[in-house]
Amino acid sequence: MRPTSVLYTLFVLLAARAAQAQDVHWYTLAADGVRTGFARIERNAMADTVVESETVTLFVRELGRTARVQRSIAFRHDRAGNALGFDYELNSGMAREAWRGTFEHGSLRIHPTAAHAADARVELPEETVFTPDRSALFEALWKGQQSSLDVVAFDPQRRSAGLLRARVVADDDTGRHVRVAVGANGSGEDIWFDADGNLLRAQEQSSGALLTWTPCARDCDSRVDAPLDFMARLVVRSPVRIPGWFKHRTLRYVISRSDGVRPIVAQTFEQAAAFDATHAVVTVCADCGSEAAPSEQALGHYLEANAWVRSDVPEIRVLALNTVMRGASVDFRMRKLVRLVKQRMRGSNDFLGYADALTALHTGSGDCTEFAVLLAAFARAQGIPARIAAGLAYSDRFSGKKDVFSPHVWVQAWDGARWRTYDAALDGFDATHIALAVGDGEPDVVNHTIAQLPLLRIEKAGVVRDR
Repeated sequence: MRPTSVLYTLFVLLAARAAQAQDVHWYTLAADGVRTGFARIERNAMADTVVESETVTLFVRELGRTARVQRSIAFRHDRAGNALGFDYELNSGMAREAWRGTFEHGSLRIHPTAAHAADARVELPEETVFTPDRSALFEALWKGQQSSLDVVAFDPQRRSAGLLRARVVADDDTGRHVRVAVGANGSGEDIWFDADGNLLRAQEQSSGALLTWTPCARDCDSRVDAPLDFMARLVVRSPVRIPGWFKHRTLRYVISRSDGVRPIVAQTFEQAAAFDATHAVVTVCADCGSEAAPSEQALGHYLEANAWVRSDVPEIRVLALNTVMRGASVDFRMRKLVRLVKQRMRGSNDFLGYADALTALHTGSGDCTEFAVLLAAFARAQGIPARIAAGLAYSDRFSGKKDVFSPHVWVQAWDGARWRTYDAALDGFDATHIALAVGDGEPDVVNHTIAQLPLLRIEKAGVVRDR
């Protein structure tokens, strides 16, 4: 599991007022003061179409090597401001995603450029705004006409619309300070505009780093000081070394956060969590916890395909249905599907990006997220409700770090009586799996979990001997 919020929220931060036929602006990205990337934003006005585009480049450190992550988005609209479509491309480690979208009568038709991928249709709220130009979007704020506003904006990375809640925080000699909260979890960015609506600075906390965007000269793409090591910020040190044979005992953890806030931890059938004001005591084993049975509506949701769990794609459905008969038990079918995922995912380890199940199937590369979305897609294609758990696991496979709990995601399948873990990436469930949240495979749950990791501290870990 790894951060994708840096890339898919950048379009929320980066915007410059553009009034010319062609207008280009450059920005530099610094993580805790160290330059680690850059961005180019351009506006081209043609005879009957206006194209607003941005290309964001970030240099990161993964598994001992430097990798270049680049994301490009181009929005197209007519002279009257009506959205026509967009082009999207992400090159992230071994993965490459490319989409072309067209807007039709309140919905979005996504056309993947890969020959094997199928089109998808996404319904959008009527009030959705399609533009990366945050100067125009928040004009009422930097002009002083309003102190706050809500906007539903389209995010090409998520291929959906989300709520932006913006308010003026202060005016000072650095410009008008606007704070933008993104999505339900309230994570967001701080943006400073000058009196003409030009972006002076933008900041966000991401994966333990303060990321700052500032305008720069044309040649700022040649001034990168060092890559950003996300994983070093996301792993959580273990207070003890956990030998392999301990992993299948009952383990108990005392977890806190460096900011004094109570940790966010999930209650599942495999873990029980007790809380006080600042700590969580988490007990993990195959049957340590309990949770309310899901409603029929919830189970139906975990059977549906989405943009990442591509269980509706014919190729995935055929593979899943040909691997094991649907009449067998859920456990038998899930074990067969785990084996199928392992056979297919034999490419390179790569924690960059968040590829969907079909991309994972065709590249065979990725980290635990690709293993999980592919397994969940196979399960749903088999008619098995499947959800994604996000949290930590004691492993160095994807982080390369020793004696740490690394960010991890895995699958939980409903067997008719309970949710049960199946982990194709780490050879099954053990008591070092600490679930912080569960979701349907959309990136939001994973990103919200990641945001907490730099603050987490495992104060104690040990075997429970009275079970």
